[in-house]
Amino acid sequence: MISRKVLLKAAAGAAALASIGGGTAAAAPRKRGGVCYDTGVLHAAGEPLSRVRWSRPQLEREIRLIADDLRCPSITAFGSDLGRLAETTDAAVRRGMRVFVQPRLYDHPQEQVLEHLAEAARTAERKRHGDDITFVTGCEHFLFTPGIIPGDTFLDRIAHMPSITDWPAVVRRFREFVVKAVEVARREFRGRITYGAAAGADAEWTDWSLFDLVGLDYYTHFDTDAEYAADLGRYRRWGKPLMILEHGCCTFTGAAKAGGMGWDVVDHEADPPVIKPGFERNEREQADHIARMLRVFGAQPDVEGSHLYSVISPDSPHNPTCRDRDYDMASYSLLRTIRERFDDENSPYRLEPKKSFHAFQRFNR
Repeated sequence: MISRKVLLKAAAGAAALASIGGGTAAAAPRKRGGVCYDTGVLHAAGEPLSRVRWSRPQLEREIRLIADDLRCPSITAFGSDLGRLAETTDAAVRRGMRVFVQPRLYDHPQEQVLEHLAEAARTAERKRHGDDITFVTGCEHFLFTPGIIPGDTFLDRIAHMPSITDWPAVVRRFREFVVKAVEVARREFRGRITYGAAAGADAEWTDWSLFDLVGLDYYTHFDTDAEYAADLGRYRRWGKPLMILEHGCCTFTGAAKAGGMGWDVVDHEADPPVIKPGFERNEREQADHIARMLRVFGAQPDVEGSHLYSVISPDSPHNPTCRDRDYDMASYSLLRTIRERFDDENSPYRLEPKKSFHAFQRFNR
């Protein structure tokens, strides 16, 4: 389930182009969608990774599903364990996909975050052949990295945000850290780099001249496609390709408008946690929203690609018999996770496609 170990969302990347079959020579190319692949994120020292169960055979099966069944041209591999990131990168490249490598280390001192970033960049550079790997210098540092907004944990920082009065100081601290992150990445990695910025928040603070791509975690909701096009236009002044590093919604009625806060339908004060009253499982809404966003992003010539958050969420298992504990309602995944032992995070699991899986698959065909 989405808990203190996980969070709002995850990361994302670029997509290659595929021609629409059966058209004329003048037919517009179609940008197939990619996905995010969560390898597990570490919060406080001593805690387990957010993704507990991990095995090489499981990884290979899931990467094969992404490449062959969903026909994704690219993925974002994100997480804290650099060995898992390397394994995922190798598996995806072997399947012919481009990889956006995004190290994440939440709620650790800035020095440790930068050291982790440097090692991830060195590993990514050793594996890079041309532009098959892009390096992502973290995710929404204003929330996940201490020292920018007051608070020991990202939940503390979220709670503190309404009381902030000196936003210029926050922006200054954010920019100072981003400069350090870019210096580390450029020193260790010779390919393209970007950053996973929250659209409408730190994306506006970021000096995108430091990067090769404008990277957006995009959960904004509008009623019309024209409003999306206008909103994305805010980032065109940098003259860089746009990468939608994350987009998507959860699996309940109203999830599209809830966007990046959809995970909050779980009451974690209860023991065990339960889905809050008033929410109804709705796979159709998730599928329709994802199909719409794939169409919106594909219509923008300067959007290089999009990555859906996410393909699977092993920490948010589906419970078909108990609505109150159907944690998959609070997940952004295309597939339901069915654990053999529901309450055991290390339990073997199987995957079942949701309506959103089929919608995504149809678009990529």
